[in-house]
Amino acid sequence: MENKDYKVFIVEGKAREPLIIDNILKVFFKQVKFKIITLPAGQNIYMLWKKLKEDDFDTDIIEVLREENEELKEQLAGLQRDDFSEIYLFFDYDGHQKNLGEFDSKDAIEQMLISFDNETENGKLYISYPMVEALRDFEEGQCGKKDNCFIAIEKGDDYKAISAARSHYQQFEKYDYLIWKEIINVFVMRISCLINCKEMISYEKYLEDINAAEIYKQEENEILRKRVFILSAFSEFLLDYFGAKLWRSCVKYIDDYKMC
Repeated sequence: MENKDYKVFIVEGKAREPLIIDNILKVFFKQVKFKIITLPAGQNIYMLWKKLKEDDFDTDIIEVLREENEELKEQLAGLQRDDFSEIYLFFDYDGHQKNLGEFDSKDAIEQMLISFDNETENGKLYISYPMVEALRDFEEGQCGKKDNCFIAIEKGDDYKAISAARSHYQQFEKYDYLIWKEIINVFVMRISCLINCKEMISYEKYLEDINAAEIYKQEENEILRKRVFILSAFSEFLLDYFGAKLWRSCVKYIDDYKMC
């Protein structure tokens, strides 16, 4: 192992996302030998990806962040790309059409998921639908009471207020393992619903069939219906990272599970 071993979480905002990452580190990464840092990019993933693409990905993402964001220079002082063994990106789906410029939005998202598909290379991208507040928008043991699994595109600008009004857990920094178990269980219910699975999806099927690209493919079907299926990027990350052990701890198979 190198003398320096860092993992980095690149997020869009300076407020909620760092609070969530700090909580995840407290709950799930208590005893680790590597160091994890959070970098608020200060811009959305679409703008960051465009800068990398314009340079044919010859410039690594750490250097782009260092050059583009003065506030991150101090955090990154003395660190190079080789010091980071894993890079994870957490960004929102919401508002992408306003930032892509000449790029077609559908094509760009597909390309981004290809560009950011490996945490040891360019980084691995996780997208919240429609935005980071999807994490708190859940009802324990329920997929979403049908309509609450979705948010109409026309109401996207109101989603922060909508999710706050129906959330029982608004303070991300106070989440404990029991709350995360409920969050992850509901995420699996929603994934099952998203792919039209008549029963809750098994871990084996999840491992084989579900990834960021497949989730986006299913979301495209909902976009045609003028709505977004509500999913948290952080639940997806935790299941990817901790695998079967976390799945067995969190997922509750129920006999009367029904799709939306």
